[in-house]
Formats: sequence, structure tokens, C-alpha cells
Amino acid sequence: MREYEGDSRDLVYENADKSTFCDVGKSSELVRCIEDLPEDIPANDSRVDLIVKSLFEIDANPIEKPVSLRDLNESIKGNIASETKISIYEGEWPDMRAIPESDIPLPVELFVAAPMIKDWQKGRVSEPKGGKSSRDIIRQYAGMNPKTSPPIRSVDVVVDSDGGVFLALQGDGAHRLCAAKMRGDREILCREVNIVRLN
Repeated sequence: MREYEGDSRDLVYENADKSTFCDVGKSSELVRCIEDLPEDIPANDSRVDLIVKSLFEIDANPIEKPVSLRDLNESIKGNIASETKISIYEGEWPDMRAIPESDIPLPVELFVAAPMIKDWQKGRVSEPKGGKSSRDIIRQYAGMNPKTSPPIRSVDVVVDSDGGVFLALQGDGAHRLCAAKMRGDREILCREVNIVRLN
């Protein structure tokens, strides 16, 4: 799990309740799917299909307000049992090659955090991007076809020992994620997915 280096303003989340971090959904099937995974698996590994299928079968309870990504990472970083990176490449260097159609669909409702996002509708409350407010950017993305939108990058699928599951966007694509939530999308394409197992 990467260290998040966001703005210090990201620390203030009045609506964040750390007790709800793992209460988005539970899946004993997912816990079985991720047992004994190696540190890296390619996106076309059959186990990835099982992981994705079990994520979409979760009876989720989406959170209304995003939690602080920084606080989230701080709260779990000492509790990580193991991690598995789902790679978009296969083979060994120098013969590595990109796997065709390796982006992974993940359930939008399981996401609880994204960099600097304090509200799924408003995005970054006080930080414009390219002269536009977050809200305007999210509306612009919401009007686009989700099938042709580029994938969001660097997603953690966090699973605790009791089967509690949530997703956190660690990298690029926060406004696209907000737009997907605003539209009520069921899934969003993701790249650089990391399975994080907690003790």
C-alpha cells in the first residue's frame, strides 16, 4: 500500500467515521479467493475473474461521504498481512508484454476514498483543477460515456480477516470515480489493482 502524500487539508473530514471503513460489505467467498495469492499475478489469471465475480456479489452498503484517504491509509498501514499486485503485463523482463484488455471492472459502490475528495458530488471542495471547480469537472465526466472513459489507476481492494471489504483509489481518476458515483454506475474500469489483506 502506497504512502499517500496529499495536502494537509485532506486531514479534516468531519464526516469520516473510522468504524465504518470496513462496513461497506462482507464476503467470505472473496476471502477464499485471495487465500495464498502470490505477490504478483497477471490480469488474465483465472483467479482475477473469481475475485471480480465475488466483489460484484457483495451486498454492499455504500457510504454517503468519502473518508479521508490519508486517515484511511494511516489506520490500516500497521495491520497489513500481505499484498498482491494484479499486473497488466505478463512474462519476464526483457520479454514482458502488455496483456490485451487487461483493465478490471470493480464495483463503484464499494469505494470509500479517493485522493483529496471530500464529497462525491462536489469533489475537491477548495482546489480547482485547470481553472474549473471539481463540481464542474465531475459534471463534465458524468455527461460522458462511461464505456469510453479511461480507467482509473491505482486501486486498493482491502479485505480484513472477517471478510469486510472496501475499495480505495490511491492514484489518478478521482473525478471520474465521482462521476461514476453520481451517474449510479455499477462498475468502473480500473488499472493497477492491488489486493491488500489485513490481519
